[in-house]
Amino acid sequence: MTAIVDNTVMVAERKSFSLIELSAEVARILKDRGLMDVQQDQRVSAAPDKRTIRYYTTLGLLDRPEIEGRQAKYGDRHVMQLVAIKSLQSVALPLSEVQSMLYGLSDEELDHVVDNVAESIRVKQKLFKKETFKPTVWREIVIEPGLKLLAQDDWQPEMEDSLLYDRLKAALDLLKKEGSDGGSVHERSDE
Repeated sequence: MTAIVDNTVMVAERKSFSLIELSAEVARILKDRGLMDVQQDQRVSAAPDKRTIRYYTTLGLLDRPEIEGRQAKYGDRHVMQLVAIKSLQSVALPLSEVQSMLYGLSDEELDHVVDNVAESIRVKQKLFKKETFKPTVWREIVIEPGLKLLAQDDWQPEMEDSLLYDRLKAALDLLKKEGSDGGSVHERSDE
């Protein structure tokens, strides 16, 4: 790849991976994107091993590598293809569907597929982490016989202490006043 910047010709160095290096690079990217440990089907490994990479090449899911001497060399496109394949497998798509979805996609489109899968997995994980029922835990402080103060366990004051004391005093005054004429605004029975 060649680019001209400020009248200077810059040649981007193409990465070249052996089969083992390719597997490690794909595993690293899957981990970085949060796709390593989300496999739905326990028969499918999260990262491809050497045998799987060769199998994908045979199926036509993965471009054939360049051969240098007797050594197969893989590039950035192979990395993106494998990351896309494994990300789609992480949402339980069979290889036949993966193949039809990825056929003919550019590197940018492959990256977009991976981003979409990673985002949908993050959303799904957030939804399942939310609690549908959260019990309320109360703290009870007995001030004197017949008088208790209840507060939620995670309660934190939202107002200044002086205002809070004024409200507590007003509540006590109201309890005294209502208690003297025998009535109460909110009667409660602990039967």
